[in-house]
Amino acid sequence: MIRYLSIAATSIRAYKGTFVLVSLGFFVLYYAALLLATMLRFGEIPNYVVFHDIIGIYALVLQGTPSLQDAIPIMLGEAWLETGFKDPLYYGVATWSYMLIPPKMLLVAIMGMLLGLFASLTLYKRKQACLLDNDRRLFAIAGIGTTFISLTSATLTWVVCCATPSWVVALAMLGMSASLALALEPLGQALTLAGFGLMAWIICVQLKRLVVTNDLSLAT
Repeated sequence: MIRYLSIAATSIRAYKGTFVLVSLGFFVLYYAALLLATMLRFGEIPNYVVFHDIIGIYALVLQGTPSLQDAIPIMLGEAWLETGFKDPLYYGVATWSYMLIPPKMLLVAIMGMLLGLFASLTLYKRKQACLLDNDRRLFAIAGIGTTFISLTSATLTWVVCCATPSWVVALAMLGMSASLALALEPLGQALTLAGFGLMAWIICVQLKRLVVTNDLSLAT
C-alpha cells in the first residue's frame, strides 16, 4: 500500500499540470454541460438565479428538527445555488431548475480528482515504456465509471417528473417515462458506488503495473 501511495504521489508530481487540469476541468465542464443540455432540451434561458444561505439554512434545519437522523438528510438536500426558468403563464412557477448541492458537488470533485490521477498514472506509465495492449479497456471502464457518477450526480427538477432535485429527472428529460424514471431512483446510490468502484479498480491496475515495472527495472 505504501508503494502504491508513493507511486501515485510521484505521478502527480511529475504531471501536476495534467492532474489539476483534468480535476478542475471535469468539475467545471460537468456543471456547464449539465446546464447547457437542460437549456437546449427546453429551449429556454434561465430567468432567475438564487444564491441560498446554506449555513443559515443548516442552522434552521438543526433548530427545527430535533432528530439528527431526520435533519442530516434534509441538510444534504439543500441547494447552494439555483437557477432555472419560471413560467410567467403559470404564476411564476419554476418549470425546471438546475441546482448546485454541496454533497453532490463533492462527489463530482472526487470523480474529477480520480480522473486526474488516472491520467497522471497513464502518462507516467507511458514514460516508463510500459504500454500494454489492454490500456483501451481501462479507458472504456473509466468512461463507464464517469457516466455512472455523472448521471447520478445530476441535480435537476422538472414539474413533469418531481419537485425535488434528482438524477432521474435527467432520464426523464432524455425521453424516459416519468414513472419509470422515478422507479429507478433507488438505484442511484448503487450506481454511484459502482462508478467509484470502477475508477478505484483501474487506478489500482495502473499502480500494480508500475510496481511490477519498477521491480523489473531494479532486477535488471
